[in-house]
Amino acid sequence: MRVFIPDVISPEEAEALVSYHNTKHCPGSIDHLEVIAKIKKAVEQVIKPNWDLPTYTRIEKLDRGHDWHVDTGSNGHMKWCDYGCSVLLTDSEDAGFLEYREDKKIYPKEHYCGLAIHSSDVEHRTEQQGGRITFLAFIAEQQIKE
Repeated sequence: MRVFIPDVISPEEAEALVSYHNTKHCPGSIDHLEVIAKIKKAVEQVIKPNWDLPTYTRIEKLDRGHDWHVDTGSNGHMKWCDYGCSVLLTDSEDAGFLEYREDKKIYPKEHYCGLAIHSSDVEHRTEQQGGRITFLAFIAEQQIKE
């Protein structure tokens, strides 16, 4: 499963989140921000997430890409993860692209402030020339009790 929702946050909100990329934070430490609530609400339009641990969010800054991977972890260390989500917070062409194995690429112009959601079994990578700052969420799906 793959879904993309453009313009989930504003450029001003993206800029505010960029300021958190140098901040060492643990799961839940940015969840009080209104912009995070806005992203979560958009996620909830697509899936039924469980926002409690082990689900976590983070701001990631990388100067290199991520090779092909799935969000359950290369060694299966995140088997609990059902969905991965990202919002690109930098609009530079150097921020590169998100690519799905099926040849679908989401370039910075599109991904900037937009929300990409995919099931954790969808293989993907990022390629970039420079700094890429991204809001990430690794989500366990809500278990519905009958």
